[in-house]
Amino acid sequence: MNVEGCLACDANAGRIEVPGGTIAETEHWHADHCIGPFGVGAVVLKTKEHLEDLWRLPDAAAAELGLFLRRISGAIVDGLGAERAYLTMWVDKPPLHVHLVVYPRWPDDPDKALDLQARRMGEGPPSAAAAAAAAERLRAHLRKP
Repeated sequence: MNVEGCLACDANAGRIEVPGGTIAETEHWHADHCIGPFGVGAVVLKTKEHLEDLWRLPDAAAAELGLFLRRISGAIVDGLGAERAYLTMWVDKPPLHVHLVVYPRWPDDPDKALDLQARRMGEGPPSAAAAAAAAERLRAHLRKP
């Protein structure tokens, strides 16, 4: 199901522009730069279908998820130079899609874990230009054999 007016559906379908565009996708998952306050290089993995819960994922979508998370988190670390890639999930307000946000902790970040997340929430989202540049670097890294 593709619901017009749903932010995730609209982004996945190209009805709204996300800085940097699509980074990667599988049959069931779509990844682009997070438009929320998780910093430059944060990637949101969203179900292509309107699904609210991990336990309701079709078997094929569940099977793809682990490999897709590994590719994206590896690109954040190896392609962008992050020290670590953190993972969080959000589905508590519309759009009701499974959203897995994989975001970097840089080697010079003074904060870790929840302190880092709280600081970034206060800073707000990165600029569209910075997000687009990170998305391009991630795509380039993912294209490597």
